[in-house]
Amino acid sequence: MPISFNGTTLNWHTHTIVFNGTTVSSPNAVGLVKFGTTDVFGISNFSPKTDLLNFSLAPDSSLLENAVSTIRSSHLAAFVSQSYTQGPGQDTTWTYVLRKGYRMVTSDGTFTGNDSTSHHLYEGHSVTGADTSHNGGTSCSLQRDNGI
Repeated sequence: MPISFNGTTLNWHTHTIVFNGTTVSSPNAVGLVKFGTTDVFGISNFSPKTDLLNFSLAPDSSLLENAVSTIRSSHLAAFVSQSYTQGPGQDTTWTYVLRKGYRMVTSDGTFTGNDSTSHHLYEGHSVTGADTSHNGGTSCSLQRDNGI
């Protein structure tokens, strides 16, 4: 039972709910809004979800650099912070903190945003990985919880 206002269904990742001057939920501070005992606004444990960006990492490639470029131009709202280190002559590492309501699903594991935990994607001369490094490729998907 979502909240609608003037014919528009409100969603957690673009709208803010304020009650008596206090922000209850916003894209940067997701809160759960209830009507009685029914959840009407907030995140829903990724059921349903939207894939924002699917990409791969491969040893000795520029796939991570390309993905970070797309993220910085199109998906910055998913991140509390992020930083990037790139060679020459050294491995590329992207460190990020995801906001609540977002997750990075990789072949190395699923990393769900909590506004505070740092995670890493690596791409080097012979290794790749998400919070780990290993030989071979790594698949990645940045996802957003569609909410209630």
